This record gives sequence, C-alpha cells and structure tokens, in this order.
Amino acid sequence: MLEVFFLARHIPFWGIPFIILGGEFAYMFWLKKKRKSALFCLMFLLLGLGATTFYVWVGGPDKAVKYIKTNFPRN
Repeated sequence: MLEVFFLARHIPFWGIPFIILGGEFAYMFWLKKKRKSALFCLMFLLLGLGATTFYVWVGGPDKAVKYIKTNFPRN
C-alpha cells in the first residue's frame, strides 16, 4: 500500500511525462498509419491526464493520499 501512496503523492512526476510522451508517440504512430500502436500510446496519455486531473481536483500530494486512504480502506 505504501507504493500506491508514493505514486499518488508524486503524480506530477510520472503523469506529465506520460501525457507528453504518450501524445507524441500516438501522433507519430497515427501519421505512420499504425493505429494499434497509436491507441496503445493514447491509453498512456489518458492515464496521465486522468491522474493529473485527479491530483489537481483533490488538491495536492497530501490530500491525494488522504483521499485514497479514506475511500479505499484496507481490510
């Protein structure tokens, strides 16, 4: 569970590169007419975009971890 908290606390450090690289490679593969590869890279873009949106919506690193702890309790 500590790994999840670490990832939630540091979303901008992995989410923003996912957006940039996923978008760049999706566009490159789309131009080369490799649709499956482009969709695969687009999934990374959407993952990074969704995680960054969550991070901003919740309000930062401490609140992201608190949100995960309260809404997804361990048994």
